[in-house]
Formats: sequence, C-alpha cells, structure tokens
Amino acid sequence: MGFKFISVIVPAHNEQEYISQCLESLASQDYPTDNYEIIVVDNNSIDKTQEIALQFNVQIIEQKTGPVGRVRNAGAKAAKGEVLAFIDGDCVAPTDWLSKGASLLLDKDTVCGGGYLLRPSPYWIEKAWLLENKAPPKELLGGCIFIRKDDFFLAGPFDEKITSGEDTKLSMSLRNQNYSLIMTEELDVIHLGNPTTLKNFFLRQIWHSENYLQNWHETVKDPTFYFLILFLIGFISLLTGTISENITAMLISTTIITGTPLIFTIKRLRRSRNIDRNLRNLPAIYFLDFIYLSGRLLGLGKSTWKAFALFIPPQSRRGD
Repeated sequence: MGFKFISVIVPAHNEQEYISQCLESLASQDYPTDNYEIIVVDNNSIDKTQEIALQFNVQIIEQKTGPVGRVRNAGAKAAKGEVLAFIDGDCVAPTDWLSKGASLLLDKDTVCGGGYLLRPSPYWIEKAWLLENKAPPKELLGGCIFIRKDDFFLAGPFDEKITSGEDTKLSMSLRNQNYSLIMTEELDVIHLGNPTTLKNFFLRQIWHSENYLQNWHETVKDPTFYFLILFLIGFISLLTGTISENITAMLISTTIITGTPLIFTIKRLRRSRNIDRNLRNLPAIYFLDFIYLSGRLLGLGKSTWKAFALFIPPQSRRGD
C-alpha cells in the first residue's frame, strides 16, 4: 500500500513565539516529503507569524475573520490530501507523528487524535493544571486530529459559529454518525501555548465557557458543568445569607464555595499518573482549580448574556 497524501493544517494567530518550532517539527517528519503538504492558515496576525512561516516550505492562506473553527475549515478547503492532520501553531509534533497518524487510519470510518504534553521545563501553572492523566483525552483536541478529508466534510466540519469547543462538538457529531474515535498517546504533541500567568489562565477559562448555553447538548454531558453549577449555588447562597444575616446559610455556602474546587482537585488527582508527586503540589493545584471555576463562572455569565441578547431588539442594543 502506498503512502497517503496528508495535508497538515496549522491555524495561527499571532504565533511568532512558537510557529518556527511547530513548522520545524513538521519539516522534520520521517514521512516522505512528497507525500504531505503544510498549510498555514493565518488568522489576521499582526506580528511576524507570516514572515517566520515563509522561511519554511509551506503554503500560506489567510482567513482574517471568524473563530478558530472557521480558520481550520479554510485550511481543509484548500487541502489537496486525502487525509487531514490538524495541529496548532503553538504545538510541536514528534518526528513519527504523520507516519503513526496515517497508519492508524487504515480502517474506514475512523478518526484519530492525541493529547497535549508539557514542555520540557514547564511553568508552575502548567504543572498544576496538566497533571499527565493516565488515559488520553476522551474527546478530540483541535490541535491533534487525523481524519480523512471526505469524512471531515461529511460528518463535520468544525462549527464556525462558536468561539470554543468546536473540537468537542466535532467529536459528538462523529460519534453520532457511527465513526470510531481512536484516542492514543502515540499522537501526543507538545503544547507550548498553555497559559503561563494567572491572568491568561483566567481569561482562557472565560473564553472556553462563553458558549455553554449555545452548545447546550454538549454542555449537559460535561461533568465539569455540574461542578460549576454547585460553585454558583454556593455564591448565590452566600449572597442571600449575607443579606439576611443568616450565619448558618453563610457557613454552608462558604463550605460549598471552598469544597467544590477541592472535590474537583481530588477528581483530577485520581486520574493522574503520579499522585504522590502531585500531592506535593496540592496547594497550587487547589488554588488553580478555584481560579478555573471562577473563570468558568464568568464565562457562563457571558454565555447567558449572549443568549439573552438574542431577544433584545437591535435598536435597544444600540441604545436608541
């Protein structure tokens, strides 16, 4: 059997810090160079992303508007390959990434994906958030997907109306159409674009949750959402208890607010590979989980406002 022709699609928005490492890893694959192309889809970068990308043997197309789902779809539409490989501009692939991805797609109606690994010297936030789980992710991650082009356009493509969660929504669509999703560590990539400051981590969580109501069918299946609801109940109870000066209600609500992140932390620790090592980092992990739920709570508020705004007449939105 001959080698499949693979189109590697790299969405990029202001990735000058990492794009060279990403493209260098793709240029160094052990897959025959004549059997794959690299398509960089520039999403209105204002830094040196394009300038750096031009130093490599890549095709650059522009998709100035829209969320990342539209950017990835633009690359898929321009692709010549029978197989699409999605990787983000802040990710680094191992040298056998393409060959392993191609070999896993031997069966029909199969889609493959991997997870994200930490950089060699991670920041404390990365170590506290990415605990190296025992198993690969259950859903596809947009920065690490192998799929036949025909299947992608038949069962997908990425939703272009939402700003995040388009990879999870694609996973659901594929499963609903009886595709088999193979999630394997063999396809893991190093993710360099993880938040490295509390501010960026907090803003990332708002972004990831601002479509909770818009993606309701996926949201209700996400266990994290119910942690968030419990967290929200705690704050509502604290507010009402404070207004009514009910000490018992205030104590119970405070327990809910502090206990919900702890339950979330324990759940994540149980899934991790090295529990002993992670336990030594417990205070940082718990603190980050509290920040995580707080950011997601604000994202839920943003999602609620977006849903509510649909019912406001346009003239009222402009303040006319």
